[in-house]
Amino acid sequence: MTVVLDASAVLALLFGEPGAQEVADAIADGAVIGSVNLSETATILVRHGRNPLSVLAPVVAQVEVESFGEADAYAAAALYPALAAKGLSFGDRACLALALRLNTAAMTADHAWDGLRHGVTVRVIRMAR
Repeated sequence: MTVVLDASAVLALLFGEPGAQEVADAIADGAVIGSVNLSETATILVRHGRNPLSVLAPVVAQVEVESFGEADAYAAAALYPALAAKGLSFGDRACLALALRLNTAAMTADHAWDGLRHGVTVRVIRMAR
């Protein structure tokens, strides 16, 4: 099954963190990433002094990057009332909105997503601490 990757999942892969193999397997199975989450990932790489173009090139070569459009904008906004109290950011809601649009699961390393009831299957890649 195709999944939509959250920035935290891609970062787990890039930094060799727990759950990295699950992300690599998802990419091999045809995972996608939204442009918002790609930007979020690139921003974190810049913050760590890394060149996002070179670091992300192998990932981007293997996943489809989905644009964040008008329908996604409204869907992410509609998720706000249910998810803001759980600490989910705009980037998180953008990932979930894309998963809703594509009718597929979302993959994350963020345990705040675990057990959400919002119409998207969430695959959390590592155990809670």
